[in-house]
Amino acid sequence: MNKKIFCILFLVTFNLLLFFAPLSQAQKIDPTKVSASLKAAGGAVGGIGYVQVTALAKIVEEIYPKIKITIVPGAWIGNIHRIQKGEIDFGSTTLVMSKMAHERKGPFPEPLPNVKAMASVQDDNFYFAVVRKDFPADSVGEIVKKKMKARLCTLARGNATEWIWRMAFSEMGTKWEDIDAWGGKMNFVPWADAVSLVKDGHADGILAVGAEGIGWLMELSTVRDIKFLKWDDDLYQIMTRKYGFLERKKLRAGSFKGLDHDLLAPADSGVFAVRADLGDDIVYTLVKALAENEGKFQSFHKGLVTFKSADIAKNTGLPLHKGAEMYYREKGLLK
Repeated sequence: MNKKIFCILFLVTFNLLLFFAPLSQAQKIDPTKVSASLKAAGGAVGGIGYVQVTALAKIVEEIYPKIKITIVPGAWIGNIHRIQKGEIDFGSTTLVMSKMAHERKGPFPEPLPNVKAMASVQDDNFYFAVVRKDFPADSVGEIVKKKMKARLCTLARGNATEWIWRMAFSEMGTKWEDIDAWGGKMNFVPWADAVSLVKDGHADGILAVGAEGIGWLMELSTVRDIKFLKWDDDLYQIMTRKYGFLERKKLRAGSFKGLDHDLLAPADSGVFAVRADLGDDIVYTLVKALAENEGKFQSFHKGLVTFKSADIAKNTGLPLHKGAEMYYREKGLLK
């Protein structure tokens, strides 16, 4: 090889190294240098979604004080739409909602390119109906079959909890307005107000979603004799067949006063969703804090004890944010 060719090859190689060096360095994120002011939304105040976001925020701010997180109330459906619009940076939602958002089903008919997944929470959120103990029904289906004058509560219209229950009743051929027409009443209120209505005798029960040990139900069960309605097998099968997203699990006996037997109920699990255009370094730092503090996250609530860092990248419903994927691949959590 003559000297001229050698020099040309040397210059080409040197320039290529200079070109690719910044790309390689860009992949190495130092979380201690990441700073941001973020807005995050939980679920309804008092619910497990709000607990999840609060727990994550406290862990992140404690470990990486340059990141500040303001938490606002939210809802599992609404948070996805707000992330798409850039109104919040990240928020809690569920696997059910994440799947439907990705597949453009249910309350998400439009594409949502700015919504990605950050982490799987892996908790169990049960859909259950809790009523006063002397309520004259033992299953959800009896309310419709008997056209009962039931005074029921659930969250605000358009909330994920309300949407799931509305779909269940619609599969039984019933609209919320039908319950009013039978002489009953549907109340669309926050958990605390629903508890007050049942406690004061102004409502018979609550169509809910919650984890074991959720605070508002612990409160209600200590001041009022309650029972849990069964999910009729045919209703559950219809929901599973038509929507294909509800898994039935056991809400264990003794989880709440008044629950003296295991209750089979459709269950969902939490997912943290995030803006796709939020910086990779920020998302990397958020998931690093969560993944490396498994025990601390679990300690925030009884319903979070099933969280495992090893499974944090599984069952997110939505595609992962690039920053989250970077961390998970770095730690061997993605294959």
